[in-house]
Amino acid sequence: MPAGMRARGFTLVEILVVVVIAGILTGTVLLGLGRTGPGQAHQRELDRLAASLEVMCDQALLAGAARGLRFHADGYDFWRFAEGDWQLLPPEGRPAAVRWPEGLRPRVRVEDVLLRSAGSARLPQVICTGIEPPTPFVVELGRGEQLKRLRWP
Repeated sequence: MPAGMRARGFTLVEILVVVVIAGILTGTVLLGLGRTGPGQAHQRELDRLAASLEVMCDQALLAGAARGLRFHADGYDFWRFAEGDWQLLPPEGRPAAVRWPEGLRPRVRVEDVLLRSAGSARLPQVICTGIEPPTPFVVELGRGEQLKRLRWP
């Protein structure tokens, strides 16, 4: 190579700087995607409710006795129909009663009727026999972009 002419191309230092910057950007994006916000927490609560309802309806079919779900101000619990009356499932029963996370107040519609005073319900609002379709309802958690909804069935 004649004196005064420089070779064209990238130096090793320049390539390493680009690789480091790309790594930092990739890590930042991956960390941002992995964060859990209110929307994900709401979806987890609704997924847990849906799974519990599946168990409840399966139990109703297997036992040949209706099962029920009651929403109340603090969460929801499960019931069974036995000996001509509704009975609350014991604490060790499955599915287990659930308390809503602190500060979470869902909106619940059962058969298109908004439950305004869920704490006053003394009996289950949702019934599953395992043979007939269960009582339809909708639960909404969150607001705006964080709104998550469960429609059952």
